[in-house]
Amino acid sequence: MEIIYLADFYMQMRMLRETRAYIVSALRSTNEQLENEHIKQLERTLDQLYAIHKKNGSYILKTHDTEEVHLALDYELGELKKDKIYLEEGQKALEQHLADINPNFNEELEKGLDFLGKRKFHHFITDRDGTVSNYCGRYQSSTQAIYNAIYLSDVARKVPGKSVILTSAPLYRIGLVDISVQPKEDFVLAGSKGRELQDENGHRYHYPIDKEQQEKLDELNEAIEELLGKPEFSPFRYIGSGLQYKFGQTTLARQDKNLSIPEIKSLHLKEEVQKLIYKTDTKQEHFRLEDTGKDLEIMLTVSNDDQVEDFNKGHGVKFMTQKLKLPMKERKVLICGDTASDLPMLTAAKEMGAQITCIFVTTDTELQKEVSRYCEDALIVSSPDVLVSLLYHYAKNF
Repeated sequence: MEIIYLADFYMQMRMLRETRAYIVSALRSTNEQLENEHIKQLERTLDQLYAIHKKNGSYILKTHDTEEVHLALDYELGELKKDKIYLEEGQKALEQHLADINPNFNEELEKGLDFLGKRKFHHFITDRDGTVSNYCGRYQSSTQAIYNAIYLSDVARKVPGKSVILTSAPLYRIGLVDISVQPKEDFVLAGSKGRELQDENGHRYHYPIDKEQQEKLDELNEAIEELLGKPEFSPFRYIGSGLQYKFGQTTLARQDKNLSIPEIKSLHLKEEVQKLIYKTDTKQEHFRLEDTGKDLEIMLTVSNDDQVEDFNKGHGVKFMTQKLKLPMKERKVLICGDTASDLPMLTAAKEMGAQITCIFVTTDTELQKEVSRYCEDALIVSSPDVLVSLLYHYAKNF
């Protein structure tokens, strides 16, 4: 099948997710046989992606007959290549490949293993994108790789308490559940910064939202849909994070990591969204807008001791521990992240009396200083490849 349209591309990515989930299940099961046909399906998908038309170094797909989107498929192609090496040549060959593409990989891995040593943690809480998964240009196609799922599963099975993936992305409707392939019983999945949870048994929990606020958010979402219906704004639905309806939050990409949208057009979208927010919330009581440079994050506020503030991952951690009856006091907790938005997880865990250790993935010196201020027992690594490999070896040491 030739991939010409963006819709075809996303259909292939959904099929890839099913193939990967089957392979992970087979690798984890003593009763399920891994069939060669499923490995061949990975190879066919890789060939199909390489066959997409290219122009000036970018892959070109159509949103309809005339509109084109320029894509970099480094995540999709790179993770498929890693899976192929892992399945055909084994874990050591994969590690050599990771060392080849990540400067100082072996040195960082050795340093990380010295840092973790033989410590044992009661709970493991981690962000996903940029932390235990490489960044992808489009959330819809950031399907978890097979080796990644196996590595993280190994860690989760060594932690006696809960292992949690907590992300800003939604949990459902093209969310964390839809792109994950690790065994469901290994992780609690928390989306929308922890406003929505799914535990290992499939039970769901939602942070309460005021009725008036939800109505305001619904009204704003309808206006954003109408805005994206205009031809000049329609491409924003397909780049980067796209349009994500999270629980208590809406995210709209205004740029992607490859800067495929002209800046003047990106800023024009931001101006139009700001107008819609003001029209919906003239007193500025219900929404806060955060511009990450790539995404417009429209967040419902929360009340805390008569103060109105944005919902952050710290609120999510506290909500999760409450709903799942998760003991934190004097518990040893490993927390991983990669941006300043992950720092509130450290604060929340400390406020609940946990003994925290953290690993952050960053080359930003200012963020590294911030991490050390939030957590004395901290390690910095340069890439998700290093962190995931470190966690894999740490789990194997027990």
